Amino acid sequence: MEPLPPRRVGATVGWFEMFYDLVVVAALGLCNEAFLSEPSIETALSAIVSVAALAWVWFLTALFTNLFPGDDLVRRLLILVQMGFIVIAGLAVNQVNGLSNHAGLAAYGGALLIVGLLFLQHRGKLANPRMLHGGLLALAGSAAICFIGVLRPIDEAGFFLAAALAVSMVAVLSVPNEKATVGGSLRSEHLQERRGIFIIIILGEGFAQLVRALDDLGTIPRMSAFSLTFLLAFALWWIYFDGTFSPREGHVIVRWRLSLLAHLTLIYGMGGALDILAVLTARHEEHVGHGLLIYFAVSIALVFCSFAVLGWTVNGRFGAAGWAQIGSSAVILAMAVLGSQGEELRIGPVMAVSSALVIANAVFSVWSDHARESGSWRIALRGIVKGGDTEDM
Repeated sequence: MEPLPPRRVGATVGWFEMFYDLVVVAALGLCNEAFLSEPSIETALSAIVSVAALAWVWFLTALFTNLFPGDDLVRRLLILVQMGFIVIAGLAVNQVNGLSNHAGLAAYGGALLIVGLLFLQHRGKLANPRMLHGGLLALAGSAAICFIGVLRPIDEAGFFLAAALAVSMVAVLSVPNEKATVGGSLRSEHLQERRGIFIIIILGEGFAQLVRALDDLGTIPRMSAFSLTFLLAFALWWIYFDGTFSPREGHVIVRWRLSLLAHLTLIYGMGGALDILAVLTARHEEHVGHGLLIYFAVSIALVFCSFAVLGWTVNGRFGAAGWAQIGSSAVILAMAVLGSQGEELRIGPVMAVSSALVIANAVFSVWSDHARESGSWRIALRGIVKGGDTEDM
C-alpha cells in the first residue's frame, strides 16, 4: 500500500473555515432581514449592533485560527458549538417573529466563552502565555455581562449586548504581537485571504436578500435602484481587491489591529448601503424617510473612510486615493443633510451622486495603485483598460 502524500501546508483558507464563514454570514443576514422587514432608525440601530457583535466574534475566531493553525477534533467541536450559538443570536434579532432577546444574549455570551476557550487551549504555544490574560479576562467579563442581561428586563437586552461588545473588543487589543508567538508569526496572507472571502460572502448575501424580496413581489418596482445595486457592489469589490489589496509587491499590513477594525466598519457600511438599496428597489420611495436617507449617506461615507484607513494599513500612508475617499465621504454627508431639509425628500440626487462617487473612486484607486507600481500614469491607465498587471505590458 502506497503511503499517503503529505498534507499541503500554506496560507490557503481551508474548507472548514469557509463553512464557518458561511454560517456567520447567514446569521448576519438575519440581522439585515430584521431591518428590511420593517425599515426604521430603531431597527437599523438594532441591526448595526447585532451585526457588529456577530462580526466581532468572527474576527476573534479568525484571528485565533490564523495564529494557531490546525485541525484538531476539540477545536472543530468547539467551533461547531459556537456556530450554533451564533445562529441562535441571529434569530433573536427579529423583534416580531424571532427568538427572545434573552436567548440571543445567552447564545452570544456562549459564543464569546468559546473564543476564550480556544485561546486558552493553545496558550502554551506562546512565548509568554501571560500576554493572553488580559484578553481572556475581557472575554469572560463580556460573557458575564450577557448572562447578567438575561436576568434583567427584556427591553434592556440591547444595552447589555452593546456593553458586552465594547468589553470584548479589549480582547483583540490585548492579543500579543506576532513576534511573541512560537512556531511562526501572524500569517498576513492567510488573514487577508480570509477577510477577502468574508467580504465576498457579505456582498453575496446582500444580493440574495434583494433577489428574495423581488421574488416575493414578482416584479421590479424600481429598475434604477436595482441597476444601481449591481454597479455599487461591483465598484466596492473593485476598490477592495484591485485598489486596496491588489496582489503586488510591497503591500504589507503594517497595522493589523487597525486593519481588523476597518474591516468591521467596512462591513457596517456595505450592509447599510445595500439594505437601503434593497428597500428602494423592492418598495416605493415613501418607505425611505429622512432618517434612512441619512443612514444611507453615513453607510457610504463609512465605506469610503474604511477604504482610506485600509489603504493606510497596507501602504503606510493615505495617498491620493485615500484623501479622495475621505473627501467623497464629506461630499455625500453634506448632500444628505441638504437633501433631507424640508418636507420633500430629495433622495434621487443623493443616490446619483453617491453612485457616481463610488464608481469614480473605484477607477481612481485602481489607477493610483497601478501608477504606484509602474511609475507611469499612462501605463496604469492601459492596465485598467486591459485588466492586467502593469509589469506585463
